[in-house]
Amino acid sequence: MTEERISRDIETRKVQKLGSSSLFVTLPKKWINKWNIKPGDKVILESLEDGSLRLIAEKAKSNVGKRSIIIDVDSLKQPLINVIPCLYSLGYDEIIFETKKDFNKKDAEDAIFISKHLVGAEVVENSEKKIKLECLLDTEKVGVESLLRRILNIISRRIDDLIKIISNQNVHDSLSNNEDLRKIYLMLLRRIIGNKYQSSIEYYRNSFILMNISILLNIDYIVSKISKMVNFNEIDMNSIEQLKTIFGHINDVLDEIIMSVLFPSVKRVSNGFNLISQIKQIQVGIRDKLPQVFNLYLEDLVNLLENALNNSMCGIFLEDLPWIEKDLTV
Repeated sequence: MTEERISRDIETRKVQKLGSSSLFVTLPKKWINKWNIKPGDKVILESLEDGSLRLIAEKAKSNVGKRSIIIDVDSLKQPLINVIPCLYSLGYDEIIFETKKDFNKKDAEDAIFISKHLVGAEVVENSEKKIKLECLLDTEKVGVESLLRRILNIISRRIDDLIKIISNQNVHDSLSNNEDLRKIYLMLLRRIIGNKYQSSIEYYRNSFILMNISILLNIDYIVSKISKMVNFNEIDMNSIEQLKTIFGHINDVLDEIIMSVLFPSVKRVSNGFNLISQIKQIQVGIRDKLPQVFNLYLEDLVNLLENALNNSMCGIFLEDLPWIEKDLTV
């Protein structure tokens, strides 16, 4: 397995004085020539906590860092249908599979099939010795907030469908929701893991986001299992109404989890924990009237919600302390 990497040049330059108070350093000529920097061009300066200063040419962001990887399939000995989503999530723009033997028909079919389920991915070369994919999704143009909201909407619709099932109403087929959720999840992984420009705060916040998305997928799975396995006709009407309230609260908690990890808020986190407390109280009142498997599912859901909300709460402490103190007085 080989990967093309960006070479790094390190230079030492003296800080010079301009006028009475301004300090400056000149830009390296090699860097100027490489990116064709002209007077008036914009550059991005990022101050890092370790004392370093990152300088990025704005025009370079669309060109630099194209990541390519070549995989020796004979050594890998793993199905392409499993490998491709991993490399896509890691942010590779060009994925090349090579073999000294011939690819069989199934290898090519798997590569084409899985690429259709990865937004922006396409098989551009398919021969006996080589399969090449290109990923055209520009992660810099994909908003984390937008992807999180789309994931939240899909899971919320799943819970709304469960409430309809509890109410003995018909629901639509959820297969397309499963496919959409998988696509958006992999897009989010690619956006976060493949992001080439992250500050330290972004890194930590994105870590909490990834942990929470994994939890949300588990929640979606449990809700799906409940929809298929539990016979609600065996539950009394009072308990049915209480269950509808519980799953309505679960939807509200999910909203607080996503919004508080995006926009840290003590008020949202507190509201989320209050809702979880209400869910627990309702569950205690109807536990003896529900099938044992249902109670186990509900306990799992509550534990997952608490873990996700705790992760979101950590994001509060990535902000400046005065900001936190201001929110604590709300």
